[in-house]
Amino acid sequence: MDELSKLVHSCATGDKLLTALRAADATNDLADLIVAVINELGGHPAPALPAASELCRAEFKDALCVFDSLMFLNPRGKQQLALFPDKCVIRTAKADISVPWSAIRHVAIIDSIPKDTKGKVLLVLNLASEAKVLNGKAVLTAIVVQTTAQAQLDVAHPQGGGRLQGAAAVVMCQALGAVPGGVDPTCFVSPDAQYFQSADRAAGVSAFVKARQGFLYPLPAAFCFLEAPALYLPHAAIRSVELMRAGGSSATFDLVLHLRAGGVQEFGMVPREELAGITEYIRKCRLAVGSAESSDEERGPAAAAAAAESDDSDDDSQDEDFNPQSSSSDEDEEAQQQQQQQQRAGSSGSGKRKRAASGEDSGAAPAKNSGGEEEQGGGDNDDEEEDDDDDEGEGSSEEEDSSDDDGSVELVSEDDFSTAALTSMIAEESSGSGRGKRQRL
Repeated sequence: MDELSKLVHSCATGDKLLTALRAADATNDLADLIVAVINELGGHPAPALPAASELCRAEFKDALCVFDSLMFLNPRGKQQLALFPDKCVIRTAKADISVPWSAIRHVAIIDSIPKDTKGKVLLVLNLASEAKVLNGKAVLTAIVVQTTAQAQLDVAHPQGGGRLQGAAAVVMCQALGAVPGGVDPTCFVSPDAQYFQSADRAAGVSAFVKARQGFLYPLPAAFCFLEAPALYLPHAAIRSVELMRAGGSSATFDLVLHLRAGGVQEFGMVPREELAGITEYIRKCRLAVGSAESSDEERGPAAAAAAAESDDSDDDSQDEDFNPQSSSSDEDEEAQQQQQQQQRAGSSGSGKRKRAASGEDSGAAPAKNSGGEEEQGGGDNDDEEEDDDDDEGEGSSEEEDSSDDDGSVELVSEDDFSTAALTSMIAEESSGSGRGKRQRL
């Protein structure tokens, strides 16, 4: 750093460069590299720097255990993994990623991958977001290592006095759990067929996160999505789940997770044949179903209990207001009103039939007027006028149309169609009284 300070002190931006390096807690190796670049640009031969492999060995010499050339899916590439008493370090091509042991919440071993024919095994380290483990400027929430069931490893035991040998995934888990103060044994999880198994008897199902396709693994205590983006969502971080387009005729449906921290995580285009398995998984894990606004957990246990008590009190008050005797008396009163209306209608019809019969008797002996023409008696006309008044006062039932020989039309009540009325009508027509229109009976 002192050599770099001598070279850049006369530059306008020299002090800014030194301040930035000190703020970033840069090592002397970085400063020496900058000095070499400056000397090379100025025509001076660059000082010899140690090889990268020597730097790695120098930094990892105090490590409890070192894994070389592991295949990482996140961050992607072949990297080295070193275990230290207080952290694990991933060396990438650009920088070192330091992960404190306290930042690792879960370690998932995925060994049943859909449509896999190569025996892949995935090791997923779930990191706490508040730990802010950085890969460049991006915050890492999951680290994914890929190996195979046939791959073997042979490394030093983190506690010394021996070596760990065997399948790569098993050895890595043993090493993580053997570091004093490292990963707690209860943090290791794996798929369980008793909780979920796909229609193809795999541990995961096909799904999309936005436009990127991967596999969703419903674990006993979390949802895990691989390969990119790598997501690990514990059940404790989920407020409720929602199945979208599950009731339609579409070939797929969407699984939406409402998170306690706010926002949602959607896994789209899950095949419909996996709906029954996902629904059963949600039931077994006792996850709340529905949108965040409709779930009881959104309101809290106290609010939910208060709402339940309110419903019970409403039911009780309704039961107290119910009076069977009062209800029965109302029904009896309504029945009596209907019976009285029927009686009035029957008496009205019988009165009309009686008046029609009396009209027949009076019309049987027609009198002659001064012009020598026959006409109906006054009593007949009076009866007809009374019938009209009765029809207007009480309201007649349905009326039917009837026509005379000359095409005239009269409206006749159904109640008036008695035998006596019909006989009177026939007598009037045969007598040729000359009326152009029959009066209503």
